[in-house]
Amino acid sequence: MADPLLRQWEMLKLIPRERKTTVKELKDKLEGLGYIVTRRTLERDLDRLSIPFAIEADTRSKPYGWRYALNMHPANIPGLTSSEALTLVLLETYLKTLLPVAIADNLAGHFAAARHAFSVEHSDSKLQSWLKKVKVLSPGQHLQAPTIDPSIQRTVYNALMQGYQLEMDYLAANSTEAKHYGSVHLQGLVQYGSVIYLVVTINEHADLRLLVLHRIQKVKLKEKVLCPLENFDLQAYIDEGGFGFGESSQSIQLIAIFRNGAGHHLIDTPLAIDQQIERIDPQTLKITAEVLDTPQLQRWLSSFGPDLEVLSPEALRSTIAELHRKAAQLYIR
Repeated sequence: MADPLLRQWEMLKLIPRERKTTVKELKDKLEGLGYIVTRRTLERDLDRLSIPFAIEADTRSKPYGWRYALNMHPANIPGLTSSEALTLVLLETYLKTLLPVAIADNLAGHFAAARHAFSVEHSDSKLQSWLKKVKVLSPGQHLQAPTIDPSIQRTVYNALMQGYQLEMDYLAANSTEAKHYGSVHLQGLVQYGSVIYLVVTINEHADLRLLVLHRIQKVKLKEKVLCPLENFDLQAYIDEGGFGFGESSQSIQLIAIFRNGAGHHLIDTPLAIDQQIERIDPQTLKITAEVLDTPQLQRWLSSFGPDLEVLSPEALRSTIAELHRKAAQLYIR
């Protein structure tokens, strides 16, 4: 980093008030942010800035320690550090949709400042390079995210935060006309791929339903406290197959043969804790694992086509075979 002012700016933000820090610690932290600097340069910076910024040195023993004077407020340096900017850019890119809308609104200025920091102030830093070298991808075919009405999202997120009921018009995927729900009790929210799902109960019913945020046509926040489902735990609901997109959540012991290298990813990301792998040859694996029997599992197994053979259970083997037979018929002329 050529500009000494930016380096000094970052250094001032790294100096603590409650304890001392050494020149070596400052040097290591600055280099982690992409600023290559010598110890002697840092010592000159500290000496030069010690009076205007009330930085004091503890010279009683080596290595000398530096901190802001206890009877002075630490310097209020405007702007973001490089590490703060990096964190905010990644947060906005990958997790903004999971933030309460009010918090996302409050952070809007910080998000803009972080983007500006990397485009202008830190455009040649190692952390800017880091942003270009790391990405998050979802497995499977890339799909465009659905369009979500910001005002509807704000209302739904407020209901989740405040614990209030919702009234809404909801258009299901297999319907042409929206259905009106007078009282929707939002028990949880899950982002699955690019789609945001609401885990809800409706009216006085206790059975859980999944609604997708982008299919809400109209919504109103009711100033009535929602009825929380007794003993409901969102993580347990997910673990028990709540997102298998079907009613079945029975455990089965799956035994399947993956050919042509199709199952190699299961070596690093197992289907279950009890998964067992038998290597038949370099490109063929026999996988045994206890899993939930859901439509989601069936779709996943079918996606491997001829590279997968389900051996057990027999009912699942028959189901997958029938799916492939029907698919093959579409290509026979």
